Amino acid sequence: MINEMKIEKNMRKFLLCNILQIICYIGNAENANILAIFPVRLKSHLTMAMKIAEGLSANGHTVDLYNGFRDGKLGEGINQILVPDAKDMILPSEFIGSQKISIVERITAMFEYINAGNDQCRNILSTSNDVMNKLRNTKKHYDLILIELFLYDCFFGFAHSIKAPIVAMTSSVDLPWGANRIGNPDNPSYIPIYHTSLGKDMTLFERIYNTFALMYGKYRHRLSLQTQQQIAEEFFGSDVPSLNNIISNTSLFLLNSHFSLNQARPNLPNVIEVAGLHIGELKPLSKEFLDIIGDSKFIYFSFGSVFKSEAITTDKLQHICDAFEKLNYPVLWKADKKDIPKGLVVPKNVYTKRWMPQLDILCHPNILFFMTHSGLMGTEEAVYCGVPMLSIPLFADQFLNSKNVQDKGIAIAVELDKVSNLISDLMKELIENPKYKQNAKKLSEEFKDRPKKPLDEAVYWIEYVLRHKGAPQLKSKSVDLVWYQYYLLDVGGIILFLLIISLTVIYKTFKYSLKCMKRKKGVNDKKKQ
Repeated sequence: MINEMKIEKNMRKFLLCNILQIICYIGNAENANILAIFPVRLKSHLTMAMKIAEGLSANGHTVDLYNGFRDGKLGEGINQILVPDAKDMILPSEFIGSQKISIVERITAMFEYINAGNDQCRNILSTSNDVMNKLRNTKKHYDLILIELFLYDCFFGFAHSIKAPIVAMTSSVDLPWGANRIGNPDNPSYIPIYHTSLGKDMTLFERIYNTFALMYGKYRHRLSLQTQQQIAEEFFGSDVPSLNNIISNTSLFLLNSHFSLNQARPNLPNVIEVAGLHIGELKPLSKEFLDIIGDSKFIYFSFGSVFKSEAITTDKLQHICDAFEKLNYPVLWKADKKDIPKGLVVPKNVYTKRWMPQLDILCHPNILFFMTHSGLMGTEEAVYCGVPMLSIPLFADQFLNSKNVQDKGIAIAVELDKVSNLISDLMKELIENPKYKQNAKKLSEEFKDRPKKPLDEAVYWIEYVLRHKGAPQLKSKSVDLVWYQYYLLDVGGIILFLLIISLTVIYKTFKYSLKCMKRKKGVNDKKKQ
C-alpha cells in the first residue's frame, strides 16, 4: 500500500513536471504581438494575410493588420488599421493575354508592373501619411513582423525601425527576385520561372529562355530596388540598412505552392509550402443558387478579383456566351452586371452575380468544369475540389499555373486570341472525356494528403520563429555569400588558374626536354662525323 502511494506520488510529480515543461516551452510563443503589413489593395494577396492573422489570433496572439481594405469579418485579437493612400493595382489592358507577344516584350510587360510597386511605395511611405508615420515611430513592442515579398520591398524598412524577426510570404510561387535573397535554390535548368509558361520537361531553347527570364527578372528588380531604397531612406532615415540585407535576414518564408500541383524543387528549412492555406470549411449552397442549378449539371465561370470582364473584348465574351448557350447547362458567371459590356447578349442559361461562394460552388458534386483565368488561389480551390478546368491565362503567373494543371491532365488551356475558334469544342471535350475528372480527383487526393492543414503548418512555423527568437538555425549561410562565391566562380577561377599553370609547366618542360634531346642528338651526330 505504501509502495503504491509512493508510485502515485511520483507519477503526479512526473506529470506536473511535464505539464510545466510544456507550458514553459509554448509560453514563448503565447500572446505575442505581431505586426502584419499588407497596405496594397490586391484582394487575392490580402486573403492569405487575413487567413494567417486569423490562425494566429485563434492561438492567442494579437495581430495589428495594416491593410488597404477593411474587412469586418475578422475575429477577435486582430486590429485592422486602414492605410490611406493605398490604391488599386490597375493592370494595363495591353498586358492582357500577353502569351502571344515576343519573349522580350512579354518579360518587359511583366516587369513594367514593378513600376506600380514603386508608385505604391511613394504613395504610402509619404511624410503626409499619418498612419504610417505613427507606425514608424511607435513605441509598441512587436515580437514579429509578417510582410509580403512581392513588389514593395520598401515596407521591409519597418523591420529596421521596429527591430523584430521577419516572416515573409508570397501569394504565388517563388518570384525571380525572392529565392536568392534568402538563399533558396532557383536553378533555371529545371525550375520554371514565375512569369513563364514552361513545364517540367524543358527543351534546350526553353532552358535558354528560362535562364534569360530569371537573369532579366533579377536585373529589372535590382533597378527597381534602387528607387525603393531611396524611398525607404527618405521615410525611415538615411541610417536604414540595405533593403536587400534586411530581406536576407528573413527568418521564415511562406510560399503559396505545393509539390503536388507545382513542380517539386529543393527548399531550405525556412521555406515552407502552404498552398491552399486560404481554403476554409465548406458550406452548403444557398437556396438562391440551388434554385438556379436544381438537379442539373452546371458550369462555373470566373476571372477572379483583379480582372474584370470588361478587360476582354466584347466579341470574345460573346463567343464564350454562345458556347455556353449551345451546351444548355446552367452557367454561374461571377461578374458584376454593370461591368458587362453593352451589346453583349447573355443567354438565358447564364446567371451573373457580383459575388459567389466560389469554394462551395467548386466542391458541389454536379459541377462539370471551372472556366478560369488560372489565378493561383482559384486554381488551388479547383484542385482541392477535384474539378477539371478550362483555362484562359491572361497575365503574370497565370501562364505557369495553366501549364501546371495541363501537365497534370486536369485542364485544357486556350490562348485569349483563339477563344473564338476553339472554345466550344474545348468545352465539349472537358465534359465528354472522363480522363479530366479522373485526373482531377487523383490530384485532389495528393493535394490534400498532408500531415497538417496548410494554415496549421504556417502557424506552427511562425510560432517556431517566436519560440526560438528568430530561429537563426533555419537560415542558410548562402545568403552571406557574394554571387561569385555562391556559383563557385572563385573556386573555378583558382582551378582554371592552377590548370593553366600546370599545363604551362608541362608544356615548358616538354619543350625544354625536346630542345635538350635535339641538342644532344646534334652533339652525337658531330661525334659520329
